[in-house]
Amino acid sequence: MVLQNQSDGCESRFIQEIVKVVAGRLNRSVLSGALHPVGIDSRVKDINLWLQDGSTSVDIMAIYGMGGLGKSTLAKTAYNLNFDKFDGSSFLADVNKTSERYDGLVSLQRQLLSNVLGKKAEKIYNVDNGVIKIQEAIHCRRILLVLDDVDDPDQLNAVLGMREWFYPGSKIIITTRNQHLFDASEVCSCKMYKVMPLNAQESIRLFSWHAFGKEKPSEDHEDLTEKVILHCKGTPLALKVLGSSLCDSSIEVWESALRKLKAIPDNKILEKLRISYDLLPDDDDVQKIFLDIVCFFVGKDRDYAVTILDGCGFFSVVGIQVLSDRCLIEMDKDKLKVHSLIQDMGREIIRLESPWEPRKRSRVWRYRDSFNILSTKTGTENIEGLVLDKGMSNKLSKAVKSVRSYFFSEDAGLIGHGYPRKRRKHLEHFDDASTEGSDSIEFEADAFSRMQRLRILQLSYVSLTGFYSLFPKSLRLLCWSGFHMKIIPEDLPIESLVALEMKKSYLEKAWEGIKILRSLKILNFSHSHFLKRTPDFSGLPHLKTLILKDCIKLVKLHESIGCLDGLVYLNLRDCKNLRKLPGSFCKLKSLEKLIISGCSRLVTSAIELGKLESLTTLQADGMNFGQLAPVGGNMNSWSALWQTWSSKLRRSPGSNQFSFSSLSSSLVSLSLSSCNLTDDALSFGLSNLPSLCFLNLSENLIYNLPQSIKNLGKLQDLWLDGCQSLLSLPELPSSLVKLKAIRCSSLEIVTNLPNLMTTLYLDVMESESLTEISGIFKLKPIDNFEVEILNTLRLLLNLDNTFDTVVEIFNRFTKTKRMYSVQQGLYEFGIFSTYFPGNEVPSWFSNKSEQRLLTLYVDSLPNIKITGLLICIVYARSSPRIFHYFSKFGGSHTIDIKVQNITQGLKWIYAPSFIGIPGENNKLTFLCHWKFGKYLQTGDQINVSLPCWGKSFKMKEFGATLAYNNPDLDQSSASTSETRVLAMRHTPLSDYQSEESVMEGFMPLYQLAVHHYYLSHPEYHVMRDNADFVVRSILNEKLFEDYDVQTAGSGAEEEDDDDSIFDYDEDEDEEAALAELEELLERSW
Repeated sequence: MVLQNQSDGCESRFIQEIVKVVAGRLNRSVLSGALHPVGIDSRVKDINLWLQDGSTSVDIMAIYGMGGLGKSTLAKTAYNLNFDKFDGSSFLADVNKTSERYDGLVSLQRQLLSNVLGKKAEKIYNVDNGVIKIQEAIHCRRILLVLDDVDDPDQLNAVLGMREWFYPGSKIIITTRNQHLFDASEVCSCKMYKVMPLNAQESIRLFSWHAFGKEKPSEDHEDLTEKVILHCKGTPLALKVLGSSLCDSSIEVWESALRKLKAIPDNKILEKLRISYDLLPDDDDVQKIFLDIVCFFVGKDRDYAVTILDGCGFFSVVGIQVLSDRCLIEMDKDKLKVHSLIQDMGREIIRLESPWEPRKRSRVWRYRDSFNILSTKTGTENIEGLVLDKGMSNKLSKAVKSVRSYFFSEDAGLIGHGYPRKRRKHLEHFDDASTEGSDSIEFEADAFSRMQRLRILQLSYVSLTGFYSLFPKSLRLLCWSGFHMKIIPEDLPIESLVALEMKKSYLEKAWEGIKILRSLKILNFSHSHFLKRTPDFSGLPHLKTLILKDCIKLVKLHESIGCLDGLVYLNLRDCKNLRKLPGSFCKLKSLEKLIISGCSRLVTSAIELGKLESLTTLQADGMNFGQLAPVGGNMNSWSALWQTWSSKLRRSPGSNQFSFSSLSSSLVSLSLSSCNLTDDALSFGLSNLPSLCFLNLSENLIYNLPQSIKNLGKLQDLWLDGCQSLLSLPELPSSLVKLKAIRCSSLEIVTNLPNLMTTLYLDVMESESLTEISGIFKLKPIDNFEVEILNTLRLLLNLDNTFDTVVEIFNRFTKTKRMYSVQQGLYEFGIFSTYFPGNEVPSWFSNKSEQRLLTLYVDSLPNIKITGLLICIVYARSSPRIFHYFSKFGGSHTIDIKVQNITQGLKWIYAPSFIGIPGENNKLTFLCHWKFGKYLQTGDQINVSLPCWGKSFKMKEFGATLAYNNPDLDQSSASTSETRVLAMRHTPLSDYQSEESVMEGFMPLYQLAVHHYYLSHPEYHVMRDNADFVVRSILNEKLFEDYDVQTAGSGAEEEDDDDSIFDYDEDEDEEAALAELEELLERSW
């Protein structure tokens, strides 16, 4: 790998990319890939070259081929290898399936925003609202976007229509089975990549890994293996599934499977996959579990599916494990995932139960089939599951008409009026978005009368009229979104239900009196905005999950909730009018997770959370614990609740403070963000939470955390985002893994951080006052230094006694800028540096140049010890408009210095954590002293070079000289020219005793190869998290490419040569550059 080929010969561009790697590695997760990635490397190679080609246009690649060839796996691999090279990235899986849901497009928009911004996306209310937010997010950053499984022309045209929004250099990958999705004009604008089947050797390897757990088949299975793979035709999915299904099977089973394969035509991949279904054991109803999953539970939480399927009489835990072992399903963050071809195979099995009459099939999921069955009342006893989702009838074109109307409306502003006419044709495919609250589809209730074996029923915005006396009593899951009645009809048979879900319903109450539902385990009325009270829970003895999220008219919970001995999960989030938790609430002995965030009016007088002995998770964000708000003479606020919870608190003498002491000692996760908590509220009781692993105190009025926090011996995550009054941190527990202190604007010094350079992830973005992280860096005013250092600086730099100078400094840790009226000095890595106004390198520097490479030799001088290296750089802003553009959109400002001890084979690159920003039309001088100690010896050759800078700055002059320590030299009496030069090069900056030398401390963390170090604190996470040899060797090769004096031109020349976005000579043709910039800005908007 050659630097020239990778970064246009510019080292600093790659160094800046490392900054992006940090954000990417920390905020973006690597996607799960193939367990045995056979054949992937050779196929992903061309895609990698395309992704890394340096193009400044917005490029699209279509990865196409028949199902099962590994298109998604290939796209995932390419994504994993390249996402950290972009400013933002998103992998949107199963676009075709997701877009069919009523909220599918909004869901995809939300995921895209969340991925690109690296945080939880704001709420998106509709498609066009999401369009605006996406345009704002992607127009100013290079994006890698992967759209997996696009199979509809409208979906493709929507993507092509958005092409102009993307920032230059962005890449879009689309995977599809449909090559004809692209017409002739679009093929010209997209790179087409056809995925080919595996060859014979690759097929044997992949099949063998799944069938035998090794690369080659067993000797007694070699012939059978070759025959099986011959019929799989190099299709990875078939090889994987059949291999897993035949694992540990007898020769007789292999031969039976082979006979079936021979009878299936080569192009019938679904029929080949069916063999793996036929090989499933039927004693535990595994086949039925599989068919239920592919129809009703893809993408659902595993525990949710287990609860429903167990209620249907299946042994689902065992069955799901068998399916997973056979590679028919996968688990993705506890969600059930099924390959689209496997799902098609399962649904084809159901279709073949009755090819021409859907009413005779066991499961009905297609909108058209369900609609016809209900409208004609032709259901049969065969039907065990039925889905009728109004949103499934809407194609993507109908889902997004509002986008098109927005673009051509007067309100569209810059986006609409300025949108290129050549792309408007794509937006014509947008159509009207379906709305959740639109009129329901109406049927008669007796349309279900013949479905007496119906177990699973999922309806969305469907109204049923008439009586329910003939409704099937066999139901185990009733999921009815947008339920149209104010109360559940008395004759609706729900007695056998395991799960009752009526999200977004019009219910005002569930039922009158006590209803005996002994099998019910899940009750979900979330987003039911008219629900005023909960039912009597006395008849629900086995209820485990109760979800009442966003029931905004709910005032209280029924007193009988204390009877729910088995309740594990309770979600009351955003029940804004909920005023009371009943006294029996503390009897919930099995409750593990309680969510009351956003319940701003909730009060109580008799609740003790300490009695919830199983409680492990409490989310109580936005509860105003610290605010007293009397209403009608009573403490009608969460302060009263907090005081009640703290009735057993231990108070210090004379204090009147809140405490955590009455919370359950079993708590593992506690979230109290935006609760108006003060220092007093945190003073006592934290140490009574010995099991706490996660603590969120963000957006509170905290000045100092209590010292007792160090006693939380299991605490791993501490979030303090937005605590703008926070001044300092106490000693924290050694177990801490993640500390977030984003937007803590008063935080200046961070000390006592455990595992800082090993396992701790620290995020202090936007905390603009931060000037010191103990053991990392320290920025302090020059006049706070030792007197001897001050005197030396005055002599070296010819400064007056005040050191008063206004310099703007960019903090690379926090990504913020701040003006300093007193000259600042920075200590890190045993390096001292400072910034001050100046037009030239001082004359006494022994080596200076306008080029980027200087060579020094360590001479032998009597009575003089060489202690380090002084480096001086004079630089200015690039042209104002270009500087502004790159300051806003181009990422961090950087200054990078490479020092090589050629004789000893030592190499360092240093990127300061703080960067001085020159004023307009002014120059700034950067001076740094490297404390080398024993690593400079007489006779050593030292090369000092400056990698090419980005467009933010232009280097004007560069100097370097060795620093001496001569105890016999009196600087104050220096009079002759020679003595003065020696005095200037002799500096006690090398004597700051509290600082380590460049080669000490945690240097192994920054080591890329033997004696090669990259000194940059903001990137230490990527150095730590990418400890594997390959990654470090690549970084090393690119960073430490030898710098040849013949290639080291002047700063201006280097800068122009390196420009891959703007091609200009600033001195001769800046107007042309600005014109090109204007064009780029216009494209980006």
